[in-house]
Amino acid sequence: MRVIVTGATSFLGRALCEKLKSLEQVELYPLRHSIEEAKALPEKAEAFVHLAWAGVGSAGRSDRSIQDYNVEMSMAALKTASELGCSRFLFAGSQAEYGGAALDPEGLQREDARCMPKSEYGKAKLFFGQLGSRWVRARNEEEEGELRFLHLRFFSVYGPGDHGTSLISTCLRHFQEDSPMELGLCSQDWDYMYIADAVEAMTALLFSETAEGIYNVASGDIRPLRSYVEELRELMGSKSPLCFGVRGDNAEGAVSLRPSVERLRKACGFAPRYSFREGIWQMLTPERKDRPAR
Repeated sequence: MRVIVTGATSFLGRALCEKLKSLEQVELYPLRHSIEEAKALPEKAEAFVHLAWAGVGSAGRSDRSIQDYNVEMSMAALKTASELGCSRFLFAGSQAEYGGAALDPEGLQREDARCMPKSEYGKAKLFFGQLGSRWVRARNEEEEGELRFLHLRFFSVYGPGDHGTSLISTCLRHFQEDSPMELGLCSQDWDYMYIADAVEAMTALLFSETAEGIYNVASGDIRPLRSYVEELRELMGSKSPLCFGVRGDNAEGAVSLRPSVERLRKACGFAPRYSFREGIWQMLTPERKDRPAR
């Protein structure tokens, strides 16, 4: 399978490319940014993974012009995938698309919920997901094509190589030094997923012969964000004071993350291998093969 990956040097991209390189049946074409930089692409390809997205920091998430550019770049990637005869196009969406979406009767965010994103970042991710899906359907009907559009909504992925300003990365630095950690209220529900599990989910969907549409990519371990922070401090044996309620909210606000992972499980039988504790253990002691007690 010939696979093109944009955003190959991103957090998700690096991990996915390492996984794909280990598979004998994959011929990988990694691109750092957009399809426009490609100097050599195959005449035909089977899969296109679009991870490139500018303006993912706090300021960029609020910048409409940057997010409009992302949509334009993403459409160019999708059209290239179609021209190359790809049978699947995998797009990295985000939990930010949900915003204040209503929960289902079980209190979960499902893929068919009416999304109400708050940030320009979330709005752009949602808009391209909808635009791209419609474009693929029209193109398939017009040319009897078989391109499948996979829209993956990632929740909070963590692990080695994560951005230095993420909550996990920031906590790790403070907890190692036993220095005070200033936080928001951290009362909202959250779902953390270890990077290796996220990559396994992506790969399983990529190789599926039937997967199509929107999928939440998350662990299913839903609990207050404060619980994750406290578990991380406990695991590290840190004495850092936790100063809750000091920091303000990010561009999305203090939205609770309560993803349903049922559709992902049914599509490819996916189940996470790493608990939060095990994922942190891998970050702290990457050379060790044993695991801590769950």
